[in-house]
Amino acid sequence: MKTCGICSVQFNDGAKCGICKKQLDFGCSNITESGWRKLGAERRAQWKCPDCRPSSPTVPASALEPSVSASLDVILSEIRDIRRQLVNLPTLVDDIKTIKVELSELKTFTEFSSSRLDDFQTKLAELEATVSSTEGLRDSMNAIQTDMAKLQFKLASDDQRSRLNNVEIKGIPVKSNENLFSIMESISREIKYNCPKSAINYISRVPKQNSKEKLIIVSFLNRYIKEDFIAAARAFKDLSTSNLGFQCSPQRIYINDHLTVESKQLLSKVKAIAKERNYTFVWVKYGKIHIRKNTTSKTIIIRNETDLNKII
Repeated sequence: MKTCGICSVQFNDGAKCGICKKQLDFGCSNITESGWRKLGAERRAQWKCPDCRPSSPTVPASALEPSVSASLDVILSEIRDIRRQLVNLPTLVDDIKTIKVELSELKTFTEFSSSRLDDFQTKLAELEATVSSTEGLRDSMNAIQTDMAKLQFKLASDDQRSRLNNVEIKGIPVKSNENLFSIMESISREIKYNCPKSAINYISRVPKQNSKEKLIIVSFLNRYIKEDFIAAARAFKDLSTSNLGFQCSPQRIYINDHLTVESKQLLSKVKAIAKERNYTFVWVKYGKIHIRKNTTSKTIIIRNETDLNKII
């Protein structure tokens, strides 16, 4: 187990600065795990952490904001072009090795003319210049992949932030001519939380991914009313359809934060790791995933898959 030289949190895998020799987790090193792997042993040995890396001009935020989707399309197009240019890199490297061997032999045998030696040296310089240019393209691709990861994270964060006032209600059967406001009134009565209709911005049914079931999404005008509503629902414990007067077989009703698909997938991974490593508490508040091993341990906030390394 290693300790991050910036945030002092222990982690399993990360990057190492070739200058100050600090061990950093991927969240603090400003490089993705896949980007680090692709550097190779020699480039990883020369990699510099943010503290040792020369500062570069800050790109204005306004330059990144006009069209996130357009930026992603441009980035993907550039990556495809770079990959096409990298196809011949192994062949070029092999050619250089072969030519260096031939030059070494030429220098030991005077019977070869100096003109032929000059020809080989010229060819070697051209190939070395090509490889140098290709290595620059590889660096550019790594930088583009890092930028794309940041843009994707920003998109996911903005999507989750837009749902901060929402709750997701699962387990209530769909009925023809149903009144969703009446269902909300029945739930509020059962959990003993006063939730007037005026506190609701909108309420609607939405399809559940890969299921015929339809969820109820309630958007409150106030984020804190939403948090109090969820707290009251969780305190009630076993809320079921029978509590609301449904005549079908009783089934459990779940009331939770309205998470994006990506956040739900990340939450499932956090729960699996928590079970494996004996963590007691996993919960969501204000759209963020929290985990805590016990009542005396530090709370960890999981924002992306890189943060999973913090669960030790």
